[in-house]
Amino acid sequence: MFHIVVIVVIILSSLKWGSWNRWREFLPTIYYFSFFNMFYQYISYTMKAVWELDGFFINMFVTDSLYTMIAYPCLVVLFLSHYPEEIRMKIFYYFKYIGVAILIEWAAWRMDSIEYFEGWNLWWTLLFYFIMFPMLRLHFKNPFRALMVSVFVIAFLLISFDYQIL
Repeated sequence: MFHIVVIVVIILSSLKWGSWNRWREFLPTIYYFSFFNMFYQYISYTMKAVWELDGFFINMFVTDSLYTMIAYPCLVVLFLSHYPEEIRMKIFYYFKYIGVAILIEWAAWRMDSIEYFEGWNLWWTLLFYFIMFPMLRLHFKNPFRALMVSVFVIAFLLISFDYQIL
């Protein structure tokens, strides 16, 4: 039930505050975000997971698909719609999104709606959000640069959690 509430809140928030008339501008970044989420799901299914959703809707595949195909695109539209230009406002903007995201994940953890493995915890999640939101903006402005940085971020995470990929 927790995940359905989060997904519905993201959808409603993006409908109220997102610039859906610009969705085509945001589409490559939506694909970027969704692709890397599916990449993690593939790695976690075939090798090992560092986190996994619990208390899912119908089953894990359906819940994860709802996040990937509905909630995350809505989040991208919401995040990119009102990105500020002034540097202080950018910092505040990032902290607002990171703060809300970590608060939601903390609530999920407290309600047993997410489970961590292999040493992953809320601190790793916080680090991830500090990378994720700037990467969404970077991808929107410069997709090639974002893809190059993503390779290094992925390598760092794979090494940090001892994934044996070769």
